[in-house]
Amino acid sequence: MKDDRTTDLVPATPEYVLDVIRDSHRQQCRFDPEADPSVALTFETTVAEWRDACDLVDWRRLGRALDQEWRLGRPDASWRAVLEPARSQTLRDVCEFIATGASRPVIRPLTTLGRSCRPAGAFLAIRSLLREAGTDVDQVSPSTPLHDYTRRHPAVFLGPISRLAPNTLPAVGVSMPWYEASSFAIPCIGLLLLIAGLFLGPGWTIAGVVVFLVGWAGSWLTAGLPPERVEFGDLRTFRDLARCLAESGDGQEGGHETHRAVS
Repeated sequence: MKDDRTTDLVPATPEYVLDVIRDSHRQQCRFDPEADPSVALTFETTVAEWRDACDLVDWRRLGRALDQEWRLGRPDASWRAVLEPARSQTLRDVCEFIATGASRPVIRPLTTLGRSCRPAGAFLAIRSLLREAGTDVDQVSPSTPLHDYTRRHPAVFLGPISRLAPNTLPAVGVSMPWYEASSFAIPCIGLLLLIAGLFLGPGWTIAGVVVFLVGWAGSWLTAGLPPERVEFGDLRTFRDLARCLAESGDGQEGGHETHRAVS
């Protein structure tokens, strides 16, 4: 099964766009301390509330990022009309605007021996999306472990692959020990040294400042490194991932279905 197969594309709906936005927020809350997990995004959520919940940028950069993400080719002025004023515009406005020109991918089942296999189609769609992102997938089979691919290409799994069935992938777990130590553990040590300096003398204060600077430099240097681990619940192989996406129930087609093609 070395051939890649692209997904079918159908017009996006506002509901699908909202599902993608909600899924992005759900996963972002797993690794971004600036994201607010207490916010439930709905059509009635204002753009200002959405931006606060996801720690998003200003309207111009946000509009350009969304335009590229959804491949719309619309000017800044059109995006400004949808995103501003942020306290009155809502996600309904944003989703309807995107849906008028966007497409959504639909998994194309693979037919073998007269049987339609949706998981096999999902597997080929996953391979195709990874290949489009510049990944060598010639050696990827259903039994291939996900670990190296999710670690090196997390944006593909959290982006195009998750869009095959939004809100279906398990919550992501990201481990970046060097960045986490530089951003949290080392500054805490620096704070303790600063407090100690109040009682034990300026030498401790200087040490605290130095440790803070080391932590700042370390977080800056390690922020761009690949994470040590990116996992999605109990999914361990491409077979697990394909079945998870295929069995979401979204867009499944009728007829007999088998898992034989991804065994």
